[in-house]
Formats: sequence, C-alpha cells, structure tokens
Amino acid sequence: KPGGLEQTVLKEQEPAPKPEPPEPEKPAPAPAKAPEAPQGEKKGGKEDKKEKRPLSRASSNLKDEDAKSRKGSASTSKSREPDKAQALSASSGGKGAKGKDGKAETEDTAGFDSEVANGDTAEGEGEDSPPVEEAPAQDQPPPLKDTWMDFEDFCKCFKTLYLFHKPNTYLCNRTVTDIKREPSPTKKSGLQTPAAAQQSTMAANTPKGGASPAPQHSVVQMVDDQTPYYLFVDNLQPSEIVVSFSSLSFWREQPTIDRSSLTNIKEKDEKKGDDSTNASVAEGTSTGSVNKEQRIVPSGLLVAEPYSWKSLVTGQPVLRIRSTATRAAVLTLPEGRHVLRFIVSAPLGFHIHLSSTVQFVFGEEEQVMPHLTKESCRFVDQALSIMRALGSIIHCFNDPVGLEEARRSLVKAHCPYQPDSVAASLQHFQLFHQALYAALRTALEGQVTPEIISAFRSLNMDAATKEILGPIQPRTEGGKDVPEAWNNREGTSEEHEAVTKIQSHWRGTFVRKLKRAQTPGTDENSKAREELQKAWAVLEPNLETIGLALLKDMFKKDPELMTRYPFHQDEWNKISYADYQGTFADQPANTWFVVFRDIFHVEEESLVVPKLYTPVTTCMLRVVNNDTREDVPRVFQRVAPHVYKKNKTGYTFVAEARAGDLPLPGNKWRMRLIGSSSPLPAPLKETLTTGFQVKELKDYYMPNKDNIIFRYSVKVTADHLATLQLATAKPDVYIQLSVLDHEEEIVSTQGKGHAVIPAFVFQKDYTPEDERRPSSRQSQTAAPAGGMKKATSKESVGTDKKKRNSSAGSRSSRGSRHTSPVRSDDDTEANRKPHKYILQAVVLRKSWPLSTSQWAFVQQLKELEKTELKNAVPGKDRSVSPPRSEKSAVSKAGGKKGKDKDKGKADKGEKASSRPPSVQFDTTKPYWMLRLVSDATAAEEIEVKKDTERQEEIKAMKQAWEAAEPGRAVKAMQSRLQFLNKRRKTGTTDKENVAEEEGQGSVTDVASEVTAPSHATPAPSEVDQPIVSEVFSVEPPRPPTPKDAIQPVDRTPFIRKAVGPPKLIDEEEMVRRQRERMEEVRSFRAFREEVLERREADRLERNRLKERQLQECEEMQAALDRARNAINTPREAYRQKFLEVERKKREAEEAAEAAKMAEMEKSPSPKGKGSEKGKSAGKKGKK
Repeated sequence: KPGGLEQTVLKEQEPAPKPEPPEPEKPAPAPAKAPEAPQGEKKGGKEDKKEKRPLSRASSNLKDEDAKSRKGSASTSKSREPDKAQALSASSGGKGAKGKDGKAETEDTAGFDSEVANGDTAEGEGEDSPPVEEAPAQDQPPPLKDTWMDFEDFCKCFKTLYLFHKPNTYLCNRTVTDIKREPSPTKKSGLQTPAAAQQSTMAANTPKGGASPAPQHSVVQMVDDQTPYYLFVDNLQPSEIVVSFSSLSFWREQPTIDRSSLTNIKEKDEKKGDDSTNASVAEGTSTGSVNKEQRIVPSGLLVAEPYSWKSLVTGQPVLRIRSTATRAAVLTLPEGRHVLRFIVSAPLGFHIHLSSTVQFVFGEEEQVMPHLTKESCRFVDQALSIMRALGSIIHCFNDPVGLEEARRSLVKAHCPYQPDSVAASLQHFQLFHQALYAALRTALEGQVTPEIISAFRSLNMDAATKEILGPIQPRTEGGKDVPEAWNNREGTSEEHEAVTKIQSHWRGTFVRKLKRAQTPGTDENSKAREELQKAWAVLEPNLETIGLALLKDMFKKDPELMTRYPFHQDEWNKISYADYQGTFADQPANTWFVVFRDIFHVEEESLVVPKLYTPVTTCMLRVVNNDTREDVPRVFQRVAPHVYKKNKTGYTFVAEARAGDLPLPGNKWRMRLIGSSSPLPAPLKETLTTGFQVKELKDYYMPNKDNIIFRYSVKVTADHLATLQLATAKPDVYIQLSVLDHEEEIVSTQGKGHAVIPAFVFQKDYTPEDERRPSSRQSQTAAPAGGMKKATSKESVGTDKKKRNSSAGSRSSRGSRHTSPVRSDDDTEANRKPHKYILQAVVLRKSWPLSTSQWAFVQQLKELEKTELKNAVPGKDRSVSPPRSEKSAVSKAGGKKGKDKDKGKADKGEKASSRPPSVQFDTTKPYWMLRLVSDATAAEEIEVKKDTERQEEIKAMKQAWEAAEPGRAVKAMQSRLQFLNKRRKTGTTDKENVAEEEGQGSVTDVASEVTAPSHATPAPSEVDQPIVSEVFSVEPPRPPTPKDAIQPVDRTPFIRKAVGPPKLIDEEEMVRRQRERMEEVRSFRAFREEVLERREADRLERNRLKERQLQECEEMQAALDRARNAINTPREAYRQKFLEVERKKREAEEAAEAAKMAEMEKSPSPKGKGSEKGKSAGKKGKK
C-alpha cells in the first residue's frame, strides 16, 4: 500500500507458542474481501483490482473516498507504482478487522521499516527491531485470499500490529519539512542537492531485507528549532489527527573501501557487466565497514502542548513523539476550538505530516493567527440555534402543538444550563429579551412599525418593556389639546386615583389583547403571524450576524454568564490583533537608542499582549501607565499579558535597544498587539513616532559624601514626553536615576551600569493665559516620512476597524484642543502649581571605587571648581568646568532639517558652557553619560542645565555682603592670611601635634589607609601615566604630611577639671557602689509603699465622708417632713369645719327650693296673667 503515515499498536502480552495453522472456515454470507498484500513482484500488478478498507481511527466514512481516489486520473494510479515497489522490500505486518461473527479477518501487508506508537503519546528511542520476512516455500500451496480466525488466537499470534494510513484518502493534509545544512560538502553527507532538502514531503526508502545497520557517522549535537509550529482545530465533533514525525538523525557517509575490493569489483564488472552485482558488492563492503564501529544516534523530539498568546502558562503536553526515523500517533481532541504548539528538535532535519478527515490549519504564527480572529464553531452554532428556534416559533405561531415545542427549543438554546433560583431565571430571561430587542432593533432599522412591535410583544408576552424596537414617533397633532394651565401643574389626589384606574384598565385590555394574539385561531394571532413573517424575511439572510450580536450583548452585560455555556473555553482561543511596523536607522557601536515610542489610548478594558519582532536581540519593549507612572510587569524582559484599563493619559509604548561592539545596520521592526477583543489600544495617529533627537550630557564622576553623581534642572515650555537613560563607564556600578519635583521623588529606577526611565511627562507651569490662547503645537506631530507605516488590523468584523479609526480620529481632535495629549482634561490644583524638576543620579552600595590615579584626577577637578567659585565675578555666570561636554544628535536621517536648525544653538552652547576645543574628553577616567530622548519636532521645548542653585546662593550672599560693605572680601582675605602667618610653624613638625591634629581634624577610613600606597599627590604628568596594578578604594587616600603646619589651638581654658583626686574603680569600689544603688532602690520602694498606703487611707476616709453626708441629708429630710405635717394637720382640720358648715347650708337651700316648687305645682293658676306670671316665675326660677 502507498504509505505516507504509519501507526503501530504495541500489545504488551507474552507471545504464545506457535499454534497450528487453523483450517480455513467459510466466510460470512457477504463478507468484505480483504485484499492480499503483495508477496513478490508477480503479485504487485493485482493490487489495484482489489477493494481496500483503510483502518484509520479518525475516518469511518473513507470507503467512498478510497473508491473515488482509485477512479481518478491515470497519473494518480501510476504514482502509486513506485510506492508499491518500495513496499516490496519492507517487512510484513498485519492488520485486522472484526467480522460479524466475532472473528478477526487478517491480511498480510507490506510496511516500512519504522515504528509508530498508537495513542496520544509515543515514547521510545526509535530504534525499531526489523521484523523477519519469511519467504514462502516452493512446495507449499499458495496462501488463501480470505482467512478467518478467532480474535484471541489473532492476538496470540501477532504481538505487534502495524497500521498504515493513506494520506490521499484524508480530506486535509499538511506537511512541514526543515533540513539543517552542515558545513560538510553535500557529497559526503549523501544529500543530492540543496533543493532536495526543502521538499514538502519526504519518502521513506528502506533497503531490501529489512532495516540495515546504522552506518558509521559522527555524533551530531542536538539543535532545537527556534520556530514553533501551531495547530488550529475548530470542530463541533471530536477530532482525530494522525501526526507523523520523521527525524533526520545522521547523514549516510560514504564508506572507505579497500583497493583490493575495488579491484575485485572492477574485474567482476568487466566480466559480467551487471550493475546489480556491483551494487551488491559495494553494499556488502559498506555493511562490513559499518559493523566495525557503531555510535549513538541522537533522536528527534516532537512535543505538542496547548498554547495561547494571551497567557504565559502552557498546558501539559498532549503528544510526545521521539524517534530516530519515523513515528506516528493519533491525536484525539474533544469538540471545540484548540490551539496546539508543536516544539520540534532534530539533529539534522525533520518532516511532519498531519492528516485528518476534518479541516485544520497547521503552520507558523502568521498562518494560524488570522483564523483565531473569527468566532468559534460552537459559538456560531449556538447563535444559529437560537435564531433557528426563533424562526420555528414564528412559523408555528398558529400551531398550538408546534408552538410549545418551538418555545422549549428556544429556551434550551439560549439557556442551556439550569438556573440556581427563580430570581436567576427571571434575570436571565430579562437579559435575553433585552439582547434580542437590541439585535432586532439593529437588523430592522428603518422598517419597524407599530404592528411589528405588537407582534414581537405577543411573541414574548412582554407588556412591561418600553420601546422594545426603538422609540415611536410622537403624535404632533395631539399637542394642541393640552391646556396651557396644565403645564407644570401637580395633580390632586382624586386625579391620581383616576389616572391609576385608567392605567389598570388599559393594562388589562393590553394584556388580554396580547393573550389573544398569542392564542392560535384568533384574528389577532393571524395578523401577528403575518407581521412576524414579514420581519423574519428581513432577518433570515443575516441570521448568523444577528445571533452573534445577541450573544455578545448578553455576555457584555453579564460577563459571568459565558461560563455557563459549553463554548466558554473556546473564547479563550479567540484573539484580535493589530500590527505596527517600521524601520530604524544605522547605529554606531556601543550605542543605546530608542526604536519607537508613542502613546496608546484604551477605549474598553481588555487583556492585551504586545509582542515585538526585530532581529536585534538586545531590543526590549516597555509599557508605562502615564497615570500612575508604573511599568507594566515584564517576565524575562518581555511584557506580560496585562488588563489595560481605560485611563486619562493613556499608555506609552517604548522600544529601546543597544548596539554591541560592532555597528548595527538599519533593519525593520514590527510590534503586534494581541488582545481578547476589539477595539485594541491605538495611538492618536496612524503612524508611530520613530524620529527622535537625543541630548547627551557627559561629565566626569566626582565622589561626594551624598554619593550624588549629578543634579540637572529641567524646564519646559510645553508638556514634554521624554525618555531618560544613564550609563556609567564602569559597567558594574549600582546607580539610581530619579526625577524630583520640589525635592519630592516622582519616578525613579535602578540599574547596574545602565538605568532607563522609559517615559516621563514634564508638565509646564500653568498660567491663566493658557486658557485663552490656542495650543502652540498639535497634540502629536507626525512622524518623519519614510519611517513607518501601520499594517492592516486583522479583525473578525470589518466594522471594528472603522470604529477604531473613528475613535482614534475623535481622540486626535480632542488632543489638538489641549497643549499635549498626555495632560489630563481636568486641571486640578496639583497640576496648576509651578514645577521644579531635577534630574538626580546616585551611586548605591558604594559600588564605584576609584584607583589612586583617579582620586588624584578627581582632586584636581575639585580644586579647579573651588578656584572658579572663588574667582566668581559678580554679575557674570560661571562657566562649566573644562572636562565636561554636551551634545545633541538626531537619531534618524529624516530629522536632518531639525539637526541643522539646532546646530547654531549647539555651537552657542559650546562657546558659553563647554570646555575649550583643545581639551579632549578622556574616556579612560571615570565618567557618566545621560541621554534625554525627545521627539524630533519637540526638542526645542525642553531645556536641561546643571543645577547650580547652591553655588548661586553662595555667590548671591557674597555679592550682598560686598554691596553692603565694599572691600569686605579683601579684608577677609587679609585677616585670614594674617592668622595663618601668625600661627604657622616652619621646619620639622612635632609628631605628637601632627598625630593629634589628624585624629581631631579628619576621619579616615581603615580601607583607605590600607589601600593607599603613597601619601604624595601625583603630578599631572604622573596622573596620565598608566599604572600596571592599582588598588581601588571607595575612600580617598590620606593626604601627605604638610611641610608648614599651624600651631594647635590651646584647648586648656575650655577643658573642665575633675573634682577631687582620681580613684581606681576596683572590686571593693564596685561592691560599694552596688550597695549604694541597692539602698537607693530599697528606700524608694519603702517610700512608694508608704505613699500607696496613704492614698488608700485617704480613699477610705473619703468614702466614709460620703456615706455620712448621705445619712445627714436623709435625717434632715425626715425632720422637714415632720415639721410640715405639724403645720398642715391643724390647718386641714380647721378647713374641714368651714367646708362642713357650707355643705349644710347648701343642702337647706336646696330643700326649701324644692318645697316651694312643689307648692306652686299643686295650686292652679288663673288664666291670662296668672299664666304669664307663672311663666315668668318659671323663667326666674330657672335663672
């Protein structure tokens, strides 16, 4: 059989003794005939006439494919003949397929001399034992075409089963070949031509008679391939992929043949003229020479592991193949989207062949990544299932049975999980309806009518959601019916009650109307179905787009909802990326430079991974959050995946690089932003900034007590973005570079011989005029021409690119209104205060020691600075010390115009502040270099000069003294000289006085005393001379002994004399002092106890006094009560007497009145007057 892929099933079982050949049984009623493998050249021509069945684990429906392949063109059939010829010399194997009656059908077949492991992992050294090929005896009958045997006997007879796969029967095939060239000539290595090494496929040729012994060769060092390959599979069903890995472990070298053997070969060749005899003799000779010495053959390795560009963690390997020849394995992947990274290592070359019945993508990053921008198959299938279920509801809207089934299918499609509670279920359905309405609103834009809205309300039985498909146009003619008096009027309670009743009645009517429209068989239902079918005719062509928008809207509103769906793991392998590329100019040796720098703004929070592709190995990408001034974390000098949140001033992306000992030629670079979704962070303009102007500040290192290397003040006329880099002449110095504002550290970085602040924004001082005048320049000036362009963004939907471009344009216009895009829109009081920026560098851990000659050179520089400060003339600025320099350079050829423009300024600065041209900067001395990188078009906005604030204060103080008292400086100098001349001692100095003066006047480190070889100050000529071996020290060497010394000051008047004679503190004295201290402690404790007792007694006395006071108060209250009762008792008795008399008097009057009334009622009154008198008397009585 033609074989490109192979698979071996190893059965771990003891081989049973060889059984007797079973008698052939009758086949099944209609068994599929298994073709017999070719046993010799005579049977090779009958191969195509027989029907074959491929035994692939991944292909169950390949019979039709196999039949179609045999019916193809003549070229296809002819191409199989060489494969058959190659298979004739291979060892025999076997394959079986289980029949209907539980037996196995065996078939002899040809195979290659290579072993392939079955399963997801295949381990081994690849040194396969050649199977024995048994030639059939001439007296035996020819083998039967169909032979049946028990499956158990089959397993006992065959320990190893070879499975051969036909690549041409698979739907998808991918091959990758890589051959590493050796320095040895092609003839010695056995390689025909270089072109043959780059073939897309490799054929396995096995010599006749099985596997030949390994030829003599040298041990090859294993070299890992640096370019990984990626496999992308996205399928709704489990996928099976056959992976074949061939490793080229050694070149077959030409054997060394003796002259005698060559003579014999030549004679036989002349006699017989047979090429095959010559070849066999040569083969035998080579085999004999090879068997003398055999060496270890290194094996190749293929590892497949899950991979994602958005994570630094990779999964456990799912496939591992190790072989020196060819191995294969079946890779089984579950349904869904998968991305695997193939890491291949082989001594000389390798060949990978993948075959499967499903579509997959295999190749490098550029080939696989565009497919990851699309939605996964399961995500699309879920969206389509939701829309199809919605369509089935619309079609079955008038069918009661079909409608219920369609509703259940829709619920199962958009809610495949079981909600935890009723509230969670209601929330999910509400979220689904909102997303559905939003998708329909976009799809039916311009075609929405009130009837369609009512139909969709009846479809979902939704009477609560407002404006489900967009706002309805208000009626214009009804506005005149509202009285003017009702404007801004509050309703009364009766009106509120009436409105509530009207609303409740209308709601009931509306719900009943929707219910009737949902009930099949009613007129409302027929009308709603017609409107829904009209809307469905518009939606049906774009079901996938609408379904994807629906699910995305749901997951955007509730991100945790995605984890409930089966395809949530597929979304991890979905990416969106954008490329930015350009070039950098030639760089001299030992130079640090910035490749590109720009500010990216984030519209939506997303996970982003930037990757930089450049041939410069020392190039490093850094990302800085402009709001917090913190670097995004990096892992192994690469920016780690990070969630970029929306901020005010964006993120600065900076790529820096360093040239080595050789000049670095210009080359291309590319940065790729890989994110989870779009839009990705984008700059304000289409091109990144690659043109810069570098200001280099260089000076000698002068140690001081604060370990400060330098201090420079910075002033800007506009908000300025800059990159700072500090390098030292000594590469192992620990340094810290900081930016201070009013002596407060804003940002700092540490390094060893090299420190970089990738991005910092120097803000200008706020003035009220800035609000009235326009910006002096645009937000971000365009980059120089010919430098860089932005590649097309690979987005899954084309509208994402338009959206990002429009948003970028809006940011650009917004930035142009302000002075700089990095300044926040809201100017707070902190931003409006004046700034005082200082660049400061400090040596850490005392890591910059100097030699004796270097200390002498530093001393010369200090003396020179003292002289300049002493001779400072009032009103004239002091020039910088001669051995310092300042240089500006444009980092790109495109900035030539700016370079010429700044040339005059640089010349003026050199005349005013740099050393004379005759003095050259000595790079052999300890020095540092500060680089400040600015945009080429904004270099004039920043001014950097040495911080001489302290010197200026001293100078101003001297000038003030001189102005207040002319001649003060001359008088002070004369007074000092007088004092020195008066107290100076000439000649030999007293050693004791000198030692005393040194001990009191200066403090010297022990290390400096040990390391200083001499005490004499070297002359200028001696300083420049190289020293063979010098000792480095952090402290300066001890100064030499002066010839003229000053008399020491008499300190005796200032020394206080001791009281009494001195006393020796011996053991007796120590015991006495200890006894005194103990006595003091004892007396103090006794006094303390006495004080505590007095306090306790005082507390008890105060408590008794309180109790006595309370008792006296109670007694006084009781006495007062007795006195009050003595007064009130007689008074109450006297009052009761009068009350009793008054009561008796009132009772007598009432009795008399009653008797009188009774008499008047008994005596009849005369008519007329009598009646009137009676009435009047009655009235008076009443009164």
